Amino acid sequence: MMNGLKDIPRIGEKIAKRFEEHFGSEDAALEAILGGDIAGISEVEGVGQRYAISLVHEVRAQFEGVTMNDFLKTKEGVDIYEHLLDIIKQFSHTRYAKDKLHVYIPYPESKKDKIEEVRKATAGYMETARVMGGNKDLISMLSCIKAIDRKCAVPRIRDRAILTTESKQYEIAKETYGDLMDVQLVKGAGEFVDTARGYSHVVAADDKCMMFDLPEDIDPEFIPDIRKIDMWNMVPELEIAFFAKNLSSLESTILMTQMLRSSGISFLKDLEDEDLEDLKSTLSLIDSSGDVKAGSDDAIDRLVRISEQVDECVSDAISDANSTLDSCLEQSKLTLSGQDMLKVMNGKMEIKDLLEKELYHSYNSVIKDAKQRIAGELCLEKAELLLLESFFSDEISHPLEVQHEHLYAFKQQISNRIQRKKVEHKRNIAKSLSGYHDIAQKMVREALDFDVGFSIGCFAREFDLQMPELMEGSGIAFEDASNLFIKTRHGSVVPIDYSVGGTSQDPDGNKSRVVLLSGVNSGGKTSMLELVAQCIILAHMGFPTPAKRLEIGLTEGFYYFGKSKGTLDAGAFETTLVDFSVVADDSPKIVLADELESITEPGASAKIIGGILEVLSENSNSMSVFVSHLAELILENTGCPVRVDGIEASGLDSDLNLVVERTPRYNYVAKSTPELIVERLSRKSAGIEQEFYNRLKEKFR
Repeated sequence: MMNGLKDIPRIGEKIAKRFEEHFGSEDAALEAILGGDIAGISEVEGVGQRYAISLVHEVRAQFEGVTMNDFLKTKEGVDIYEHLLDIIKQFSHTRYAKDKLHVYIPYPESKKDKIEEVRKATAGYMETARVMGGNKDLISMLSCIKAIDRKCAVPRIRDRAILTTESKQYEIAKETYGDLMDVQLVKGAGEFVDTARGYSHVVAADDKCMMFDLPEDIDPEFIPDIRKIDMWNMVPELEIAFFAKNLSSLESTILMTQMLRSSGISFLKDLEDEDLEDLKSTLSLIDSSGDVKAGSDDAIDRLVRISEQVDECVSDAISDANSTLDSCLEQSKLTLSGQDMLKVMNGKMEIKDLLEKELYHSYNSVIKDAKQRIAGELCLEKAELLLLESFFSDEISHPLEVQHEHLYAFKQQISNRIQRKKVEHKRNIAKSLSGYHDIAQKMVREALDFDVGFSIGCFAREFDLQMPELMEGSGIAFEDASNLFIKTRHGSVVPIDYSVGGTSQDPDGNKSRVVLLSGVNSGGKTSMLELVAQCIILAHMGFPTPAKRLEIGLTEGFYYFGKSKGTLDAGAFETTLVDFSVVADDSPKIVLADELESITEPGASAKIIGGILEVLSENSNSMSVFVSHLAELILENTGCPVRVDGIEASGLDSDLNLVVERTPRYNYVAKSTPELIVERLSRKSAGIEQEFYNRLKEKFR
């Protein structure tokens, strides 16, 4: 039973705390581990990918009662498995999927229910990849999806405050919202007004505030009881932040879901189309910073344009107005009447007054035109036009200048209105999104898990893999099978047919379970053995295999022994024999070995291999294929029935490459044909070297 992080091996108090901090809670951390979120676990401080993979494997082993090494009995077998995973991971579109593919392991026959479970799911993803694997839009959407980021800290809100005259309301507000915005206790209307003027949006949090006689420029929002207000209402930014931080992933997931559904592929069954569309339209109202998205509200967009354009607009209007005034002055003539001259001479009138009187109508006309221009270009409404009236002084001045304190007050009021309207808008958005918090997390998680399966499907689609047929008994048979390691390196490979054990393709009806594979050097024996290993491992993973048709009997353990590098010393020879001793039990198994004879001299090797084959033949639930150049010598040293198959070379082509029939010939001892190699070297050389090779050729005649 696993009740907490500390119940998991290798997770102590410090690591557990890091997991909780990274995932937000212990439950979320446990969910990530049990769900195989290797990518997310790898991001925990002090935890790398290797640790994450081993941790997930250990936990899954506790629940499933099996580990990868219960089936893969040798390091060489594990190497082939990991090489296969590396190929499959190339078809992943997310880091999450690339890492989570590690949770797929080959299971022994005793866990056939797990194999069948994976087979069923994989078959569905293979069909999805057949339909959607080439869809670039789907792949592009998947590539934008990342695991949900739960760390969505909201910057302190500087332009909003909660004001109250009651100490109890103050304490409640301070405890609930103090980390998010300013909360202040004020003593009366005067202090309320002075404090409120420092913010664009003020919440008055008690009944007494409603009784204050406030000036026109102070317009607080009244909330009598702060305890009755939802968090999304008071701080909508907090709810929106989660969705904004994960906006790209959420929008891509929604588009992906709609695309899959429109293609007849069921996805996110619990989420109705209407809810999906509602979430999509709500998310379209915000940007990745959590702000109201431009274009989503006409009123806000208009005010933002005013705020952005007012300085330039006023500057241009004043410049043109001054040009007009200059022109008026140049064309103006001052004619004084006799009375005006007497008033000036007697000091009863200033020349300035006469000038203002002369220019009054021109000045007013220019001011009026400037205001109309500003109002028109900024699309000002009635209330805003009143503020515009104070932009210019009634006294004639040249050059014309804006009254900066009034322009500043105008901009401040526009800014405050923008913030107020944005809060209203954000509240509507936050209210709608508050019901989708858990759904959003589930959506992205399922989208990422979809990519895990879709990666396997795309892998199968690329290499035309087919799901194998599971049969009873020990054996494997395939038609048109291709070694994936060669195919990924060279792009093409000669397909092979082959059968071992009691399969429907059994060549002689003897159900030969012990086989020696002989043949020419560089003829593909090792590649053939690799191919068999690939098919065995993929089949036991529940995955499709690289064959047009494949039937296989599941087994409990898989032993793969690679080619030894030269003759071993006494200690290494002893170790190799110890390694082979594990195949002596009577459990169902498949054993593949490549040129085991190199462990010691040929005569002794043939005896050892013959003895191993005898032990394996006594186990009716085992199957083995040994690659060897000592087939005839081994047959002389074993008393059990052994089938010998051969990969034969018939000569050299025009490019001096070996002409090889890659599909093994049953019941046939194929020679290694070293003479063909010597001949190739001879035909490629000249002079003394060619004479040397020709002398060697004579030895084969």
